[in-house]
Parts: sequence; structure tokens; C-alpha cells
Amino acid sequence: MNKKNKILIGVFVVCCIIIMVIAGTVFYVTKNDIANENIMCEGIVIDGVDVGKMTLEQAESAVKEHIDEIGNRKVTIDINGNKVNSSFYELGFSCLENNCVEEAFKLGKSGNIIQKIVSISKLSKEDKTFSLEYTVDKSVIEQFVKDNCSKFNVKVKNSKLVYENGEFNATRHRVGVFVNEQETVDNIYEAIAGNSESGDVEVQAVVTKKKPRYTKKMVAKCKDVLGTYTTSYGKSTADRANNVQTAAAYINGTVLYPGQTFSTIKVIKDRTEENGYKAAAEYSGGKVVSGIGGGVCQVSTTLYNTVLNAELEIVERSPHSMVVGYVDVSRDAAISGDYKDFKFKNNTDAPVYISASASGGYLSFKIYGHETRPSNRKIAFEPEILEKIQPGPDIVTEDAAFPASYRVVTQSAHIGYKAKLWKIIYEDGIEKERVEVNTSSYSAQPQYVTVGKQQPTPTPAPTKEPGESGEQQKPANTPAPEASRDPEETTATARPAATAQ
Repeated sequence: MNKKNKILIGVFVVCCIIIMVIAGTVFYVTKNDIANENIMCEGIVIDGVDVGKMTLEQAESAVKEHIDEIGNRKVTIDINGNKVNSSFYELGFSCLENNCVEEAFKLGKSGNIIQKIVSISKLSKEDKTFSLEYTVDKSVIEQFVKDNCSKFNVKVKNSKLVYENGEFNATRHRVGVFVNEQETVDNIYEAIAGNSESGDVEVQAVVTKKKPRYTKKMVAKCKDVLGTYTTSYGKSTADRANNVQTAAAYINGTVLYPGQTFSTIKVIKDRTEENGYKAAAEYSGGKVVSGIGGGVCQVSTTLYNTVLNAELEIVERSPHSMVVGYVDVSRDAAISGDYKDFKFKNNTDAPVYISASASGGYLSFKIYGHETRPSNRKIAFEPEILEKIQPGPDIVTEDAAFPASYRVVTQSAHIGYKAKLWKIIYEDGIEKERVEVNTSSYSAQPQYVTVGKQQPTPTPAPTKEPGESGEQQKPANTPAPEASRDPEETTATARPAATAQ
């Protein structure tokens, strides 16, 4: 046999072997796959689920079961020790719509027999893996946190100062706990998104703790008398005394916490009859007039001096237009309408409590707080008159409704002043410092007098009886009236003391 024949025989043998392999493969494929167009090819995996040899319906069911297994996984959210349970599904988890099961099912079922054989042959050697896509709706998480986590928020509660049975007590405070919703939502989202592992998930909610501004320890410091002051209103009319007592009652028991500012006008309420005030003398436009609430300036003034002694921060203070009789110059504090107020601030490290009493003709204030001033340090206040302004001549008004002898002082004279108030600081009885507290100006006002102007009515002479002659006698002339005396000759009415405000 020649060499050429040997080559031909070899080629023939190789071809026969190839044909036999192909035939065997065709037989195997035909028997296991191509012969059954209703099942998945072997070696197909969808998101970790082996769906080989499954029908389309079986594969879809297996994949759905896999998705449900992820979606039903338990999620526990810890909110400062409080547990809230949920699931992936409840927190917005879902699988994006896709046709990967159908695509997997089509593998090995397209083309001619040779193409099918090649495709199925490849699948038999290596897995064909499909991945599912999942999503998490953050808006669902946000609503869940708002509805189920934020209900565990704890409001911060300040300690309060209570005065009962002659003792101060501080109520318990509470630390606030608040869920940081956005950061908690982010934590939950990160724990769910892309998490296809098995097992439950636990997430820590992000919480913020807020300390109260006023703790029990801080409030309990209020126990010392910081300042006192008393004025007399014993000579006031009943209505003025009522106003002093009414305003003092509104202030009594006021608690001012650190950093807060006290407004006299706000605390004593509007000066109206509905709020208990009556008409009494007060200053207005340089005159003494009657007004609802007259006398309340004595309350603000007495409180001002108490605050000075307590050495709290004065925020707003104004002098009267004229001097008052119940304190020295520069020691008063006027209030008027809503434009002239007495305000002070609690600039200490503890609450202050204001006690007020008005009875027996005396108005007294006490301010309690935390005493931090050294025991060897004392203070005193001293007014300094810079200028005295005389009131000038009386202003006389004539009134024809009264006789010429009538003379009444309707408003006493007021000397005007310019003055300063000094705070003197002593240590161990030795003066160490003088601090200017305020400067004040008071208008001078003359005395107002009303005198009568009415002229006396002439008295006619008696008519004589007619004579026998029948002639009527002429009546006697009416004597001329005496000249009216000068108002200064009339006995002067004693000038009353300066009208109290």
C-alpha cells in the first residue's frame, strides 16, 4: 500500500470518529434536551437559583420564591433600646420587572440542529448565570420611620422651680431623645439595598439626645435672698392702694430663669378695669391727672430698687417726668403705655423667684436666687443732685363759677432736678469702688392755682312808704360793692406734698 492510500485511510478513520462523536452528542442532546422543547437547558442559574431541567412555569415559580424569600426577610430597627420590626417588602424593597426567565428558557432552542448542539454543549460545560435587579423606594422608608420610629421621640423637659409651704423645690428634668429621620433612613436603605444574603437584618436608628436647658441641679440652687426693698403707700387713696396691690399680686410668684428678661408692663397686664385697676392720680404731660392704674409706678420703682440690691442686669429703666415722694431722685422707675417699661434680665446661673406683698400700707419685694457674692462684699446706693431747677411763678386760672374769695391749689409745685445714682461697693467695710448706675432728669413744674372771678350781686335799698301827699319817694342809691381783694390776700390753701405716682 502506497503512502497516498495510507493518508486517505487515516483521513477516513478520523472522519468516522468525528461522525461517531457528533452522532453520540446528537443522540445525547436529542434525548435530553432537543427532544424536549418545554424544559430549561441544564446549567442555567438565575440569581443563584438553579433552574436547569425546569419547565418555564417551574422556573418562574422558583425565582419568585427566591425573591419572596429576600423580600420577607425580617428587619429590626433599634431606637434607643426600643425595637421596631419590619421586612424588606414593607420598607420598599422590590425586584425590577425583567424577562430573564424567558431569556434563559430560550437558550438552546433557536437555530438549526448544529447550532442547538453547539449552544447546549457549551451550557453543559459551564453555568449560564442570570442576575436579577432589585430596588428600594426611599420614600417608603421615610414614611415608615416617620410613622413607626419617630413616635419614640422623647420631648426634653426642663426642671421647674416650685415654691410650696415656704420651701423651694425643683422638679425633675428629662433629657430629650429625637430620631434623626434622614440619617436613620439612610442606614436602613444601605442595609437593604443590594443585600441578597440570607438571615435577618438589624439596623440602629440614629438618635440625638438633647439636654434640658434647666436641670434639677441648676434650679435647686435658688434658695438665697439676693435683694429686698420696701416703700410706703399708707397715705394713698383707696383706689391708688388697690392699684398697687393689684400690680404686686400679678408679679408675686414670678420665676425668671437664667437668660430670661422680665417686663413689668407685660407681667402686670394692661391697666384696665377688667384686670382689676381703678382710676387714681398719675403724671401725664407734666401734670397730675386721673388715670386707670395710677400708682403702679410705685410698684415698678420698688421692684427696681430690689433688683439693684440683687445686682441683676438692668435692661430698661426711665425716670418719671417729675419727682415722686416715695423714693429719692434717680431711684425711681416709671412705666407708661407700651413705650416706657422697666425691664431686667436674670444674668445669674440659677432661676430667680420674685416675692411681692402689699398690705398695711407697705409694698415689699424680695428676690431669691443663688448667692455667689462673697460675704465680705456689701453695696449701697447714693443719689447725687447735679442741678436743682426752681418751679417758677404760680400759674393762676380764674373761674367765674366761684366767688372772688375762692382760691384752691390744683397742683403743687415741683422742683426740677438733674441727678445721678451711684453704687458704692465695700469690702470688709472699706469703700473699694463707685459705679454710676443711672442719670435722671426731672422737670420743674409751677404751682397751679384756681381763683374765683364771680362779682357779688348788688343788694337794693328798702323802698320807703309813700308820703301822705301821695308823692313817691326816690329810692336810696345802692352802695357800691367793696373792691375784691387780691388773690394773694386771700388765705392761701396749704400746698400739698408732691403727688405720689
